[in-house]
Amino acid sequence: LWERAVGKWRWREAAQTMEDGITRVPDQDVWALRAAGRRELVDYTRRRLAWQLSQRGAPAIEVEQARGVFDPDTLTLGFARRFTEYKRPNLLLHDPERLCRLLADRERPVQLVVAGKAHPKDAAGKWLIRKWIQLVYEHPELRPHVVFLEDYDIALAQALVCGVDVWI
Repeated sequence: LWERAVGKWRWREAAQTMEDGITRVPDQDVWALRAAGRRELVDYTRRRLAWQLSQRGAPAIEVEQARGVFDPDTLTLGFARRFTEYKRPNLLLHDPERLCRLLADRERPVQLVVAGKAHPKDAAGKWLIRKWIQLVYEHPELRPHVVFLEDYDIALAQALVCGVDVWI
């Protein structure tokens, strides 16, 4: 899409000259690119979560359910970073009932992918991760809508960047 709009090497030139090409891109083309990225994220999330659960020895039914999480046509929020107290990764858990209502709303569906890891010596960071995992286990109705992916790495970051609609 970028190459079609402004040319492959246009990023090397002044930004002012790119505006015309970018504004001529049809909205449906931008939306199709956005939707393709979200579909790829959903597929990646399903595979990675199923693998993650199987590595933990989760029951086969949970692993199978993981292959059906998320909807490629739903607004996707993302939160990914190193889990440590000062980054406040559990701010969304301040009011878990409200978060549950937002995520499980049938008329305005939202899904949330949380990814991260704590430093091996950061006990508080590890505790923060456990709180996210605990949310999903305490509220099984949220399993299709919220996922915690462990071991945040470059491959996961790439999938998130391409597929998340709103970063938290």
